[in-house]
Amino acid sequence: MMTAPLAPLISVVIATFNRASFLGETIDSVLAQSFKDFELIVIDDGSTDHTRQILGAYGDDVRVYHQENHGASAARNFGVQQARGEWIAFQDSDDVCARNHLESLYASAQRNPAAAMVFANGAYLRGNEHHRASIIPAGKSRRLAAAGVTWVDLFDKSIFRLQASLIRKDVYLSLGGLDESFRICHDLDLCFKLFGQYPVIYLDEIVFFYRKHGGNITRDQELRLTENIRVIEKMRAAFPEAEKLLGKKRVLRRLAYRYYRLAKIRWRERNRQGGDHALRQAIALRPFFVKYRFYLWRSWLSKGTCV
Repeated sequence: MMTAPLAPLISVVIATFNRASFLGETIDSVLAQSFKDFELIVIDDGSTDHTRQILGAYGDDVRVYHQENHGASAARNFGVQQARGEWIAFQDSDDVCARNHLESLYASAQRNPAAAMVFANGAYLRGNEHHRASIIPAGKSRRLAAAGVTWVDLFDKSIFRLQASLIRKDVYLSLGGLDESFRICHDLDLCFKLFGQYPVIYLDEIVFFYRKHGGNITRDQELRLTENIRVIEKMRAAFPEAEKLLGKKRVLRRLAYRYYRLAKIRWRERNRQGGDHALRQAIALRPFFVKYRFYLWRSWLSKGTCV
């Protein structure tokens, strides 16, 4: 009688949509890992380019699923449902894994058996960006590894990248996976949910390389801001203790600033009504902050209206 193959320790999940020009390099970087006990699952989320041909060339090295386009969150959730590994690693189909990606993250998880997630740092594929070599500045990365991650660290700056994480599959499923209503900020939402309920470890290593290009969805600034606002409001509702740790003023200040930036984007797009509405939201959160009131007053003057 034939025995079923042993399940791998890690399942790597890639969700892709019309990234045929980058996908092969991404897959090759996963298959070249120094850590070998993994499976690679690719979810083709309704691509209309030559993604099928790219995937077909890998044969049994990759488990491939095709589906209608439902978005990255839904595709990743579907991929996790197919996964046989105890741990889940994600990779974007336009980024590249460092050769030590799985080895480093899994070793850290083994050293910290209570952790539900380990995440690390990344770098930029084309060299320095924003005057730094890594996504998280080197000094901050060392501090996070030495002192541990706090709510303030997660809240104040975007330090978490799904591509740099290793997550226990049972925990991921228990949290309901990624919120499929988000297109951009699903990773931050998941990070808040994980951090609010389970131990999380940070590793001071570069484990992936981020590729900047014209098709990055994160370049949609209005969507990114509106989703970021939603994520913060979800966090406030789900983890009131987090707001206590952060301080209510810090939370309201960030929300107000997001609304202010949203207002400026809408004004640039000649959506004056939407911009004014966003700025009123900012003022409601910080009623005594003169800057926001000034900008709203200037908007009213520019259209000859006094409200």
